[in-house]
Amino acid sequence: MIHVVTFENQHLYARQLEEMFRMRHEFYIRQRGWTNLNGEDGRETDEFDNEHAVYLMNLDRFGHILSTFRVNPTMTPYLLGDKLPEYLEGEPPRSEMIWDLTRWMVTPDARRKSAEEIADAQKQLICGVMEFSVDRGITHYTCLTDTSFVDRIQKVWPITRLGTPRAFDEENGKGNGEAIAVMIEAGPHILAQSRNQTGIFSPVLFELKPQHIETPETRKQKDKAMSVERNMPARQLDFILTAADHMVTELGSASAGDLDASIRAIDDFTRIIRDSARMAKLEDA
Repeated sequence: MIHVVTFENQHLYARQLEEMFRMRHEFYIRQRGWTNLNGEDGRETDEFDNEHAVYLMNLDRFGHILSTFRVNPTMTPYLLGDKLPEYLEGEPPRSEMIWDLTRWMVTPDARRKSAEEIADAQKQLICGVMEFSVDRGITHYTCLTDTSFVDRIQKVWPITRLGTPRAFDEENGKGNGEAIAVMIEAGPHILAQSRNQTGIFSPVLFELKPQHIETPETRKQKDKAMSVERNMPARQLDFILTAADHMVTELGSASAGDLDASIRAIDDFTRIIRDSARMAKLEDA
């Protein structure tokens, strides 16, 4: 299960956050030799571990981390765009639909057993990060990765290179490899592709979301939305229900794994809804 840890619920994950920061110190500072990171008291953190950061944690049944990502929105300061822009050719991407993917780690016991195998912990994280993209409306992730990982990533996700490879810690000559900035495509179609690649077809994402207190403004918006539904003409409602029944029939008759047929059925339904709304406006005019 992939737990979505946000600023609102991180008080429930104090132990896992401590474990993650210590894992980052071990992996990036001790093993990889990244000397320009902030490592104090055996923990690695930076300025992007802030209120905007979201951690995707794959936890075992005892609550210990198997694999993890950190993601930051690019509309706020983020690692690649604001601290490592030298890896980019051109301006750093900034959009509500683009997030930065960093601090990708897998515990030693959960790593793959062979070069051709994807570890189970990674499979779940691969699907989880794409489920997260669908939930948040994300279309792309930026990522700075080892050049040796690029081939592995693009076997699962479509990528675009945002620059050329550069050595780690190039300014002090203490790097022990090369990294490259890439853009990873995301969204519902990539989630479906990820499920086919990993064989994981059930949801893996879990998020404890705080209950928001209803304000007069949100109540007004809700009443307005409900009013539109209540006042929908019977003819338009019947039209939509018929279209929905048709979509369910089409999805049910589509062959297993026929993603194109399923997408067509959903697109047809969306078009019908849009056309029915347009017709209703014309009738009211």
